[in-house]
Amino acid sequence: MSGAAGAAPHSGRSPEGRHDGEADYFLGEGNVSDAAKVSDRLHISVSPAIKQVMPEFKISRAVRAGAWLFTNGQMDMGAGGKVLNPGDLMAQTFACMRSVYEVIAKADCRLTELAQLQIFYLATSVGDEAAYRSEILAEFPECADVLIVMTPVPSFATVGSEVEIDAIAVTGRRASVTDADGAVQAVRRGDWLLASSRAAHGAPLCDGLRIALERLDGELADICRLYVYFPADLPAADRAAIERELGALFGRSPPAYHAALLPAQKDRAFCVELEAIAHTGADADKIRQGRAPAPYPAFDWPFAETLRCADVVFASGQAPTDDRGAILHKGNIADQARLVMRKLEQALNRSGADIADLVKIKTYYEGAWDKENWFDNLRARMELLSDPGPASSGIEGLRPVMADTLLSVDGIAVIDGAPLA
Repeated sequence: MSGAAGAAPHSGRSPEGRHDGEADYFLGEGNVSDAAKVSDRLHISVSPAIKQVMPEFKISRAVRAGAWLFTNGQMDMGAGGKVLNPGDLMAQTFACMRSVYEVIAKADCRLTELAQLQIFYLATSVGDEAAYRSEILAEFPECADVLIVMTPVPSFATVGSEVEIDAIAVTGRRASVTDADGAVQAVRRGDWLLASSRAAHGAPLCDGLRIALERLDGELADICRLYVYFPADLPAADRAAIERELGALFGRSPPAYHAALLPAQKDRAFCVELEAIAHTGADADKIRQGRAPAPYPAFDWPFAETLRCADVVFASGQAPTDDRGAILHKGNIADQARLVMRKLEQALNRSGADIADLVKIKTYYEGAWDKENWFDNLRARMELLSDPGPASSGIEGLRPVMADTLLSVDGIAVIDGAPLA
């Protein structure tokens, strides 16, 4: 790993001039504007100068709605999108963490509400995830009971970048459980649970996730949204077998679903990583609409296109397919992005939500140190968004599982009004 030399302590300093990955990369002015309140939600917006340069820019730095706060992927960038501390993993990590803390404060949240950090790190820069996690917690001990999801990536769109961190905060009573090595495996915030696990080759796929949820009085049937990460070098037959097993395990209570491919890594100890958001409240039904895109046309795929629980709608990762599952706009990431966003809007509508209700979108897309590719799909993704729009994280190099699919996008919406009948 890169050393931590040059990284300032996190306390007492605000990351003035620092930028977010999907918020204000290339547009110059680094300071965020005042928070803008829209209806019952709070959008932490980027600098007004961004709108002067790019009027169609609609993404928020963070959105607080109801019990939730979702941030963009925070990156260590300065004015004009200049990568700060290029190639220095720990300096960039500490800067990103300070940025997360700043956003939480601007949203009038407490650090005790922080539930999950997802740390997308450059795979070639970390040889020991446990040691990397320990360095982060030594600098930011307030996160000792936060779920930290470590996700390696093969590249970023900006040369010199080493890490991107996004965060979820939720109000409510707190609890957490750890694995045998002391790493947090699941957290509770009110009725919501957030958990992750990895399954070794030949081991039961969901045992780790099931046990973590049960220790917090939850179960697999409570899961509302499931992320699934496969190593890119996992044989296709093995991945298909895992997908079939997941389909069977969740056939009676299918959550929303989104899968991506992790970079290949020699001697990787796991065959799949699972990350989940679950809800345990007895007073909130889970209302499912449609089917998520199947990884193969012939699959009997149970996962829900959307799942609504209380005032939250989780939309599965959308793929650029037609009604028969055929991939459209092959080789054109911008046109695939436009199609995917239209499908996301339609899926939300079927669950009683609208594109304006989105608080977070996450995009996994194909690319390798390709800034123009990122700009192309980012601009296309923003076309349908409301203004101000959701927080957004776009992660390069974590390819969708479906062949010829250049990107996939999922969403989380928070809505008002009566429950969907």
